[in-house]
Amino acid sequence: MIKAGKKKLVTELVREFAKADNYYFADFTGINANDVTHLRSELRAENARMKVVKNRLLVRVLSELDVEIPDPAVLVGSTAVLYSLDDELVPARKVSEFARKDVPIRFKGAFLEGRFLTVGEVERLAKIPSHAELLSQLVGLFEGIKSALVNVLQAKLHELVGVLSSLRAQKEVQ
Repeated sequence: MIKAGKKKLVTELVREFAKADNYYFADFTGINANDVTHLRSELRAENARMKVVKNRLLVRVLSELDVEIPDPAVLVGSTAVLYSLDDELVPARKVSEFARKDVPIRFKGAFLEGRFLTVGEVERLAKIPSHAELLSQLVGLFEGIKSALVNVLQAKLHELVGVLSSLRAQKEVQ
């Protein structure tokens, strides 16, 4: 690619990446085209994106965005940049989901909330449930509390009925 084309591409990528404040770096060596297409469509469905960029161009883009990558090994080999415009954990969840399906994709690291995250930290983030899952867990918790309260109140009513029955029986004997 000639120099003017590279500058234009860097400018476009800076403009696009500036919309997000989360960047996940993944190695996708060995992944087939169908899996890449499927991953991209699932990311798009949740307002997230995946871009494959040459490492040297990515270094320029990240430096213009003031993103510092402390580990140079992150930008070696095939690198895909994943980012989300809404839920910043979506890329982590989707890549983890694909890796569990034996798709050869793995994290190299991430830049999130102004700091670089290691592979281990990204994998822990991927395990955090989504907003919808957390809400359903909360609803389930409230449902459980409600059921427990109903059971306690019913037990007390049965106890009261038992006491009243024994009082009636005593009164009938007298």
